[in-house]
Amino acid sequence: MTIQTKTTQAPLLEVRNIKKHFQAKGISGETQTVYALNGISFTLREGETLGLVGESGCGKSTAARTVLRLIEPTAGEILYRNQDLLALRPDKMRSLRKEMQIIFQDPFASLNPRKRIDKILEEPFDIHGFTNPSKIKERVVGLLDKVGLSSDQADKYPHEFSGGQLQRIGIARAIALNPSLIVADEPVSALDVSIRAQVINLLLDLKESMQISYLFISHDMAIVRHFCDRVAVMYLGKIVELADSEPLYNKPQHPYTEALLAAIPSIDPETKKERMKIKGDLPNAMDMPRGCAFHTRCPIREKQCEESIPQLKEARPGHHVACFLRE
Repeated sequence: MTIQTKTTQAPLLEVRNIKKHFQAKGISGETQTVYALNGISFTLREGETLGLVGESGCGKSTAARTVLRLIEPTAGEILYRNQDLLALRPDKMRSLRKEMQIIFQDPFASLNPRKRIDKILEEPFDIHGFTNPSKIKERVVGLLDKVGLSSDQADKYPHEFSGGQLQRIGIARAIALNPSLIVADEPVSALDVSIRAQVINLLLDLKESMQISYLFISHDMAIVRHFCDRVAVMYLGKIVELADSEPLYNKPQHPYTEALLAAIPSIDPETKKERMKIKGDLPNAMDMPRGCAFHTRCPIREKQCEESIPQLKEARPGHHVACFLRE
């Protein structure tokens, strides 16, 4: 199912029924299929931030990498400005990558430890054919300034920076070629709490000044509420709820979303939350449960939940949910 945007303008990014299955060896030594993505669909508008949330193992990062074709999907369609990315030749895809970039979760692991920061930031320009060394150096200085770092730090190596500074360098590399789309794969989860707000505010400033659209991957529901315009909740390779941020947080429709929101800690000791209790762990992606994937942990399940797979449907204007009991 394809979720349509509210306007007639074509979306920047449209993902249609994307699936990604991996082959892996099980305990017995036999090759088994890991159902990482099981048919997800969403759109991303120009200048919008869409949050993709869920617990570890739900397929968020696989979705992020698949959208950019860092991982090839098993099935489905990915349209960027109405271009079918899966039909593009390697040279065409390489040229288009200037417009689509990624910020990785681990800033240190994503940077070459043997290169100075100026060389790391010059690399995107070298790859895409910029040939004026003085212009490139000028752009590198500008990038460092834009992310809150000094040009005096350009000749240092990654190990000489803190985690927050390294993530700023990763952001500088991502915006070097003025992209329209950035996939941010849990960009603050590896940082100290005191640094997270600074990085999030930096990303918000860049969104406004550069007109960037974000696909923001996270498991931190509090940050997602602050940062994202719309939110898609994933469970075991599927989107189970998709809505604008405020309606989703104020009146969630799926029991899994309710459980995630109830788990957000509150600093107000007087605040009491009615918790949606779910038990057990995420099912094995190599042995998918029959029917609704969440029914094995759902406290309100009924018989049909064990037998049929609910589809993502519009429960109210702009608010989609995959639950028989909330349609």
